Amino acid sequence: MKTKEIILYFIILVLAITLMWQWVSKGDLLRANNEFQFYNNQLHLLSGIGELRSTHQHADVKVYINDDLIDFSEKKYQITTSFIHFEEGLGDVIHTHATGLTLGHMFNSLNMNFTGDCIILEETSYCNDGDKKLKFFVNGKLNKEFDNKVIGDLDKYLISYGDESEAEIQKQLDSLTNLAIDYSAGRYS
Repeated sequence: MKTKEIILYFIILVLAITLMWQWVSKGDLLRANNEFQFYNNQLHLLSGIGELRSTHQHADVKVYINDDLIDFSEKKYQITTSFIHFEEGLGDVIHTHATGLTLGHMFNSLNMNFTGDCIILEETSYCNDGDKKLKFFVNGKLNKEFDNKVIGDLDKYLISYGDESEAEIQKQLDSLTNLAIDYSAGRYS
């Protein structure tokens, strides 16, 4: 056998081994991707949250602590997750991109916590204590769902902690914007 033939057979052998290796590797990658998708689907099923881009909804929100407005337009609150966020420097409109998301998810995405008894912002707890109470309003009505409230398109949420009078609460309710409708109508999406 000539040297040229040996080199040619060697090159063919190396190419065949390389093609087989890539074929087997892609099969492993495909199996791993299928397994990831299987577990991802289970996670969505158990959590009640839909897949990313399963919806595109918007809701107006205001949070007052002792009559001070929390400014969600600050950069640290903007687009903390693809599923639910504030964006475009606006702190009055929650954007959701998956079904089943709750206000609890929104606060968790901001490293905060919101329950029926407390709201925890930047490691400071504001809990029901004496005259100071946590109040939650959905579309102008007192609501007891708190962190379990699934965010609905064009809903308006007021979260207020303190000892406000009814007149002060009404002033806070009146401060809720109507910007969500502009985003849901596609003017800014």
